[in-house]
Amino acid sequence: MLDSQLSNKIRIGGTLEQSLNQGYRLDLQGVLKEGWQQTRRTGFGLALAIAGVMAIWILLSNTLLTPYVGAEGDMDMALVLSLLITVIMSPMTSSLDMLGLQQSVGVRARPNQVFDFFRHFLRLGSLSLLGSLITSLFGPLFELVGLPVMLAFIPSALVGMGLVFTVPLVLERGLSPAHAILVSLKLFARGWPSIVLLHGVMLALFFVALIPMGLGLIWVAPLYFNCKGILYRDLCGVAVEVTEVGESGPSQGPDHFNA
Repeated sequence: MLDSQLSNKIRIGGTLEQSLNQGYRLDLQGVLKEGWQQTRRTGFGLALAIAGVMAIWILLSNTLLTPYVGAEGDMDMALVLSLLITVIMSPMTSSLDMLGLQQSVGVRARPNQVFDFFRHFLRLGSLSLLGSLITSLFGPLFELVGLPVMLAFIPSALVGMGLVFTVPLVLERGLSPAHAILVSLKLFARGWPSIVLLHGVMLALFFVALIPMGLGLIWVAPLYFNCKGILYRDLCGVAVEVTEVGESGPSQGPDHFNA
């Protein structure tokens, strides 16, 4: 007789509620080390996914946006088209976060998975649009109160870093876009120095990667998304499906990532 199999979910990593209520202290060295190990083992598929998403983004920008950039009286149209491209690309750009999260629980990313998230288009498009609007508010606000517009980069960058958890909160936790933004900002506020430092390290690595004709991005780009996945796993936990075999057979570890 064949053993019966039961499918259930377990959560790997940290606890969202604990991170929100008690705060957290990140082991940045550990995050970077594990992210680098993942990149060395399985970074090729994620690198191809990133390259594919960037190629599609460049194609859309050159086709739709470039004719309006720099043309007098067409800046409003350029802004609208820029937001439109952001929304259209949101399922593919969001997939990179989810592929990094997937690899953080030991499931290898495949390049064609960037097209798997279009079924979440409405939620991801709304999330992307809300995030873009929030981070772009500081420029007009600073101009309105008479502050140098260049200084608006600082709060815009901080809020952008604060939105780092939004995609998995929507897709893995099932939160609404607005709720995910609020929870992500709260998480960021509980341990913002560590997250800012992590982004600073990644920015430095990005500039170093540009030196050899940009070839270093083959490793740095997947490293960034792998680190984001590890960060979310350690702070919020990740639900994975586990198949349990009957008493006469061994139980299996996490073998399927369900987002």
